[in-house]
Amino acid sequence: MRLDLVLNHLCVFKTRSQAGKACDGGRVWVNGEAARASRPVHVGDVIRFRDSLARFEEEIEVLEVPSGPVPKSRAREMFRVLERRRIENPWDE
Repeated sequence: MRLDLVLNHLCVFKTRSQAGKACDGGRVWVNGEAARASRPVHVGDVIRFRDSLARFEEEIEVLEVPSGPVPKSRAREMFRVLERRRIENPWDE
């Protein structure tokens, strides 16, 4: 399944459009490489992303790829948060 869809279905981004813009804006990496919205996602992939204001960065591991939209409670079971950190001054990086 496409990265933008996975990020949306896992409730990481509210909409597919937001997920796609994050990918296009260079704020999403899969397994350490910058990723486009169309990149396929597989179980075991590690996804790192920044929010739109670059206030925090989060890294998750995909435990299960959703086949479609899922309830938020179920979505949280499909990935594991590896790291979440606040970026104090994003413009210094």
